[in-house]
Amino acid sequence: KQRTNYIAKKILKNYLNSQMQSNHIVIQLDIGQGTQWGNNQTINPIREIFIPSVKDYCSKFNYDYLLVTESVYEKNYTKFDFLETKKKHYSFERYFYFNNDYDFTIYIDNDVYIYPDAQELPEIKGLMNVREPEGNSSKIFREINNLKNDTKYFNSGVTFCDNYTANRLSKYMIHRLNNKIRSKGKNSDNMLLNEFIIENINIFQELGSEWNYMPFLQNSNKILKPNFFHFVGITGKQIINELQKNKIDILDFLREIKKI
Repeated sequence: KQRTNYIAKKILKNYLNSQMQSNHIVIQLDIGQGTQWGNNQTINPIREIFIPSVKDYCSKFNYDYLLVTESVYEKNYTKFDFLETKKKHYSFERYFYFNNDYDFTIYIDNDVYIYPDAQELPEIKGLMNVREPEGNSSKIFREINNLKNDTKYFNSGVTFCDNYTANRLSKYMIHRLNNKIRSKGKNSDNMLLNEFIIENINIFQELGSEWNYMPFLQNSNKILKPNFFHFVGITGKQIINELQKNKIDILDFLREIKKI
């Protein structure tokens, strides 16, 4: 089994390298139902609006783009017994693709919309994520790991890495998967990433919230010019469905919310 996984990783890395035209690669996932939250109605804007906005952004700034639609995990591990649910395993898929030769690897959740006037990616050093607004997950994370009250909790939905860190993060996550070393607290990819951060704080930098704006989360702070707008979690998917239910154009909503 280990040899099979090694061969699979080599094939993936060779494939990515053969497609390389830029020193940046932007990775997204659309496997199975496409989202671990919401329903069939939720996926339509993701596939028709959000993912195309990321593709347009990559075209504008000449970043390579990869949309993953098949599960490496399912082919090589068969049992969905590492994370809490089968759909959460699909969110883990990103780490199979972080093992590459690109100078910079960028992962973006498929429920993120990129505005047409979004800035070019910032200089990327180490691992970079946006702090998640204070909530239940951050409290659980601090308590279970005996951390100080001012320890920040970061959202994995937008992740920037340089080459060294992307490959290190890939090896770290796959090692934990192979050895069933689950996260403490919530058994999720987000808590796994935060455990990596506290173990590797010397290579971590906090991103500004304009790169992963999460206004629907409690305790979120308003910002004026978001680049990436994230319909994160259950609440974000409920809003997507409510907009469609009330026949409100989602692009109009995204334009108007910047003005509020």
